[in-house]
Amino acid sequence: MVLGPSDVIHISVWKNSDLSQTVTVGPDGFISLPLVGNVQVAGFTSNQLGKAIASRLTTYVVNPEVTVSIVEIRSRQVYILGQVSKPGSFPLIAPTHVLQLIAEAGGLTNYAKRKSIVVLRAEPEGTKKIAFDYNSVVRGDSKQDIMLQTGDTVFVP
Repeated sequence: MVLGPSDVIHISVWKNSDLSQTVTVGPDGFISLPLVGNVQVAGFTSNQLGKAIASRLTTYVVNPEVTVSIVEIRSRQVYILGQVSKPGSFPLIAPTHVLQLIAEAGGLTNYAKRKSIVVLRAEPEGTKKIAFDYNSVVRGDSKQDIMLQTGDTVFVP
C-alpha cells in the first residue's frame, strides 16, 4: 500500500529506541525524524520508506535496520451518508464494493430508498454520479456492485 497524508506510521530502528517513533504524515506528504530531518513519505510503500530512512541513517548508525509499520490508514477514505445506521468515513484498506461499505455502515435504515443510491466520484471534469440499485445487487447482479475509489461518497436517500 502506498502511504499518503494523514497516515500514521511507526518507524522502528533496531537497537536504537531514541530513533524509533510513531508519526503522522503531514499534509505535504513529509515526516520529520531525528538526525534524518524531513523525509518524503507520500507515494512510497512501507518497505521503500524503510530502505530510504536506513540509507539516510548510515552516516550516524552502523548498518541501521529500519522497519516501517502502518498503524492507521487515514489517507484512503470513503464516505457514506444518508439512510444508513452509522454514516461517516471509513478507511479504504482493501478493494471494497458499495454493498460492503453499506454493511460496514451498519446496513440501510427502514426509510432508505434502495433503488436511488448514488456514488459521487470526483473526476477532473467534475463530480460523476453513479447509480447503485441495492435490490439488483442483493438479487445477484454483481455488475451493479461498484468498486469504490479513494474519496468516493455513497449517498443513501
